[in-house]
Formats: sequence, C-alpha cells, structure tokens
Amino acid sequence: MNKQELIQYLDVYLKISEFKDSSKNGLQVDTEKTEIKKIGYAVDASTYIFDKAISENVDMVLSHHGLYWGYEETMTGVWFERATQLIKNDIWLYAAHLPLDVHEEVWNNIWLIKAFVRIFWLREEDYQIESFADHKWKNIWFWVKFKNKLHISNLVIPYAETMWLIKRLFNFGNIQYFTSFAVVSWSAAKHFKDAKEAWYEVFLTGEANHAQMVMLKEYKQTVLIGWHYETEKIGPKLLAYHLRNKFGIEIVFLDEKY
Repeated sequence: MNKQELIQYLDVYLKISEFKDSSKNGLQVDTEKTEIKKIGYAVDASTYIFDKAISENVDMVLSHHGLYWGYEETMTGVWFERATQLIKNDIWLYAAHLPLDVHEEVWNNIWLIKAFVRIFWLREEDYQIESFADHKWKNIWFWVKFKNKLHISNLVIPYAETMWLIKRLFNFGNIQYFTSFAVVSWSAAKHFKDAKEAWYEVFLTGEANHAQMVMLKEYKQTVLIGWHYETEKIGPKLLAYHLRNKFGIEIVFLDEKY
C-alpha cells in the first residue's frame, strides 16, 4: 500500500487532529520508502523493539507509546540510536496514544471488558457497560455491572490468565463475589475514587505505586493489577488487525517487553 495513503487513512480513522496529547501522535519518523507491505505493531517505540522490527523486515512500526512525551528530545543518546535504526533500515514509525485509548473500535479499556464478557459467554441482558470518567471531553474509562454474582477468583483464572495480564489480585475489600468492576489501563490507581463515585466493587488497572497501594488498602478497595504493558497491548493489536483486514497488509507483533 502507498505510504501517504496509509498515513492519511490512519490520521482520519484515529482522528489524530482532534487530540491535544503529550505524545506526538501520527507519523514520527519518515523514510524514503513509499510502499508498505508489512507492519510491526508494538506498545513502545524503543531500541529493542526496533531490533525486532529489523529482524522481521517490516516497513513500518505502529506503536502506542511514541518517541516523545511533551517535548522533542535532541537526536543524541538513545534517541539517536532509535532514529538511526529506523532510517538506516527504511522503517517508518507511526504512534497513536490517546487516539488509540478512546477510539470507538480499537481502544484498550472497552475491550478489556468485552473480553471478559466473551470469556464467560454473557448475553446482552446479563451485563451493562457505562463510562465513569472522561479525558479531555472523550469517554475513556468504563465499568461493567453484571446481573448475576461472579466469584472473585474468576478475575484471575480464567480472565487475567486468558488476557495474559499479570495476575496480581489484591482483595483488600475481602469480597468473595462481585457484580461490577471498573477498568482503567496504564498507571491509573490514583483514579479509583473517581470510579468509586459511579459505584463498583473491583478496580482493574495497569499499575500502582506504593502510596497508591496504601490508599487502596485503606479504602478497602479490591484491585486487579494487570500491569501497564499488558493492559495496553490490545489497542495496537486491534488496529493492526483492522489494517490487515482492510488493506491486506501483513502484520507481526513486536513483543519485546523489558
């Protein structure tokens, strides 16, 4: 597929221009290559991800976290290494952070809930999904309420195990059964009180620091820590599959976590 046509499609499909984001969304590193036959999708844009991209002979890296956060770095040190890897090997980099987090079809949070629904073969009348917070006018976090109670162990096996999440359930609320849980990917434990106002029993997030874990325990809030990386693999994968199905582009997952 022609590079410019693919860039234009992604910019429109992900609504890149509508977001003010600390990440520089869109095309971040360009090359002289004009045809895209193979895409490597990843969570992060890093040297070891690019090593695998080179070995997989991809034309493009599609990542959730890009090279820059809030400001452009000078092209020295690790940023020089990253750019050199891409340019020397004719690989261009496209990043989508918030546009991927809130997209109607390929976002992380809603699919963490939909996956749970599918794993347990729940019917539409058995659950209700609602958003409980927004980020810069976009709904981004969700909670799900179930008609029937589920045992708390189901959040670990089969759910967390099937989704390849880090299986760290802290049952600070000392509950045996639950009928609702809230989902916020990345490092969002500090937002658990926002979700609590919308009423839920279990909080699923990517990671939490020590102070946040203390607060969660004090509030007797049961939490499933899935880890940042694992909770944000879903969006890049769904986007890559979308491009494969629409344009016939070959895709490969560049799974090189630290």
